[in-house]
Amino acid sequence: MSFVAMLFFALFPHIAKAQLTPGVLQSAAQTAIITGTVVQSDGAPVAGADVLLTGPARLATKSDALGTFVFTSVPYGTYGIVVNKVGLGTATRNTIIVKDDMNVAIQYERPTPGGLKEIARVSTQNVGSSINVTSANVASVSPSDYAFQGNTSWKELLNQIPGVTVGGDLGAGRGLTNVVPDGPLQAIVLSINGALPYETSTTLDGMPLESGAEAGPSGNGFNLAYLPLTTFDTADVVRGPGANAPSIVDSIGGSFVLHAPGRIDKNQFEFSISNDPYGGLVTNAKAAVHFGRLSASFFYGTNNSPGPIGNTRVIPSCDQTYSALINGNLVSGGGTTGVYRNPKYNGGAFDFDNSLLYCCVPVSSAWTQHNGAVALSYDITPSINTQIFYAGTSSVMQLPDPISASTFVPAPGYTGSIAPGTYTSITASGPTTETVASSLLEEKLTAYIGHGVLRLAALQNNSFEQQTQRYSSPNGQYRLYGTVYYNSAPNTPVNFNGTSAFIMFAPCSVNDDQWTNNRDFLASYAMQVGSESNVGISYVTSYYNSPYWIAQFFGGSSYPGSQPTADSETTNEVRIHAGTEVSDKLSLDASWYFARGSYHLQNPNDPTGNTYVDSVLPYSAPRIGGVWRVNNNAAIRAAAGGGYALPPLNNLVGTNGAPSCYAGICNVTLENLNLQPEKAFSWDLGSDLRLHHDTVLSFDLYRTNLYGQFFSSVTLSGTCPTCSGLPLYVTQYNNLQQSRYEGINFDVHHDVARGMYWHVALGLTRAYVVSVPAGFYNASGQTCNISTGAGCMNTYIVPGMNFDGEYQSTVPYANGAAQIGYRWSPGKYIDISPTYYGNNNPYFEPAFLEFDAHAGYQLTKNISLLATFRNIAGIYGQNYEYYTLFPAVGAPTVAGLPYSLIGLPYGPRSMIVTVNFK
Repeated sequence: MSFVAMLFFALFPHIAKAQLTPGVLQSAAQTAIITGTVVQSDGAPVAGADVLLTGPARLATKSDALGTFVFTSVPYGTYGIVVNKVGLGTATRNTIIVKDDMNVAIQYERPTPGGLKEIARVSTQNVGSSINVTSANVASVSPSDYAFQGNTSWKELLNQIPGVTVGGDLGAGRGLTNVVPDGPLQAIVLSINGALPYETSTTLDGMPLESGAEAGPSGNGFNLAYLPLTTFDTADVVRGPGANAPSIVDSIGGSFVLHAPGRIDKNQFEFSISNDPYGGLVTNAKAAVHFGRLSASFFYGTNNSPGPIGNTRVIPSCDQTYSALINGNLVSGGGTTGVYRNPKYNGGAFDFDNSLLYCCVPVSSAWTQHNGAVALSYDITPSINTQIFYAGTSSVMQLPDPISASTFVPAPGYTGSIAPGTYTSITASGPTTETVASSLLEEKLTAYIGHGVLRLAALQNNSFEQQTQRYSSPNGQYRLYGTVYYNSAPNTPVNFNGTSAFIMFAPCSVNDDQWTNNRDFLASYAMQVGSESNVGISYVTSYYNSPYWIAQFFGGSSYPGSQPTADSETTNEVRIHAGTEVSDKLSLDASWYFARGSYHLQNPNDPTGNTYVDSVLPYSAPRIGGVWRVNNNAAIRAAAGGGYALPPLNNLVGTNGAPSCYAGICNVTLENLNLQPEKAFSWDLGSDLRLHHDTVLSFDLYRTNLYGQFFSSVTLSGTCPTCSGLPLYVTQYNNLQQSRYEGINFDVHHDVARGMYWHVALGLTRAYVVSVPAGFYNASGQTCNISTGAGCMNTYIVPGMNFDGEYQSTVPYANGAAQIGYRWSPGKYIDISPTYYGNNNPYFEPAFLEFDAHAGYQLTKNISLLATFRNIAGIYGQNYEYYTLFPAVGAPTVAGLPYSLIGLPYGPRSMIVTVNFK
């Protein structure tokens, strides 16, 4: 929700027509239509009565000649209603719970002393599924409900939304990490409507959130794994331009809008306990209390799991390069003669000639996570409210090195009992312990001044990630199998056959620490102008940096490695907006954004790295939208406007001239302080239709023309003089000329309190290059000959081909979700839910269909039993997927790279059982 939007959720006593507060981006799933009638005690209609609805929104209208009135797009919550008519007085009712479309009947009784009347009856009934009557294409989710059903990851929740792709890294498989699906460290980064993560913003109450989703100063998108699901009652996925989007910075594809918990009107308690896919335990608790002017909500959750391999022992292959002493004998340097190949994608294995197997090394993939939050709201006066919201997580996870296969090939003369062959194993490197902690603090003050609302807000968002990797097993007694050579007799093989020996390994370790620092401040004022219009202005500034530190320790020597830097990004944005009700059926709203991005970066021309340079990247653009409410069953919406994406920090920073070498080649990423921001113009045209009392169809077409898209250019630049003359490849980020995102989002759902319910959603996205700059394919000082390839570069970028900023593919990306089930009562149901992932999915697998099933049974009024059968077919959920991964994100994501990529593991077949108490 945008900041200005939230302001207009405040009290406006003189709004003449019921309307959605400008900028409030709610979906049909989280808003309702309230219709009603006002009559006298004898049943005669009351025309011209002022009807005021107060609660999470404050809306007002008048009854017509028949005494009827309507409020559209009312956000769910608890409301009061006040009716006033000159000559009849005032009628009030304090508690009306809005959680679906309602019909409200208001009847004046005979006058009482003082003229105060009571509403004799307020009857409510389900009048069908509600439709979206805003100009934005919005899908809403309830993370808290999802968590209390036993789920621990945002991934499956958001993958159900057409046009949304959830992946684990920030672009084309570039990040290297160990990840277990559904574990607390699996990064969750969004791509909306085909745009890449850095083109998709995440905001909390209108303030941008940034994080480092992988090690290194990325700045590409926000990692939702840092936020507990339990804390957020609602969140909105805004696809396309969104005329009242809270920000246009990094929101070319859309925005993920989080809403902090607010005021609580009644005491609540909820608790759930579940198993996890690997036999662990998940608990969640929520308590909300209300004391007069003060309300408070408390959240706490744990996630303890043994992980996919539990606490077990494995037989590793000993790379002799890392071992120091066996029974006091120094081992001669030897190591591996084979080449590491991923067994799944290349059909290979770890091949060790003259190597050693040693048994048995304790290995754990367990994790422990604690998360909690508190939300406080206090009414200082009836017109001044202050809120404080804090959320934090702490996770510790054991990440064994690649669990794969080792081919045991003993030296000639070996007669041991371990036969030559392939064994489940880990590499010679030791395990990694990863610790992640995050904290988010938001402070808000809202003051209702005259016909306007002033709000001030500040946000502090921090995260810390530490990887501690030990490149050797603990010193100790092991059973050895295989052949080894000692320095004292380098030509004499020493064979072991289960012999117990004491191994002292060379001490080798690496500590990799990363911080994320995010600071925001927001000020906003909005007011009513006349009876049908409103205006507002907001200002938000956001600061972000992500320093990291790598310390290495090898064989008793310490190396400081990379130092924390002061590289940082700052954005400032002013938004001016206005909205008006042109008629009872047509409303328009418009915003103009003035944005300024700036960077503080190490000077690439200073080899000491002690000086910094500043880059300033300004931008301004309008957005406009409108909705035509044809009738209570149909609405047509349209939105168009500009967008702006800043270069991710790592695209600018580079590696400061220091090449890295691996497998016989060296790479260096150059700084590019001349990289320009991406600029876009987008439009979205859609409609919501109520086809039946309980059936709603939503359909949208969209297109985004993108100018200056970032792309990674890799060229061979001779040899590396400081790297033994190895080939040196140079990477630098540059701008294309024009690219395009376009697609379709389709959603239809049928929901009933009892009986058969179903849901079908489909998203189709295409992202392609339209044109490239002149001379784009010419290598330095040469002219490209397309027929022979001589003098050419960047030939992997072809206009008209699907492109994700790194590589190309001929296939657009499609995703879809469906559900069919039967509900005996609101708490008793069963359904099956297939999810479709098209080609170029973030799992780097061919297109596949995955099936889940859900069931619920309400045991008592307060206790329910819930079950989820996940990945019923077991597709892509085998244990060998728990591997060193190159996760990828982006819709469309693209395979066909010069090396094999390993996508995100989908997750195992599992049954999750949850007991929920309210």
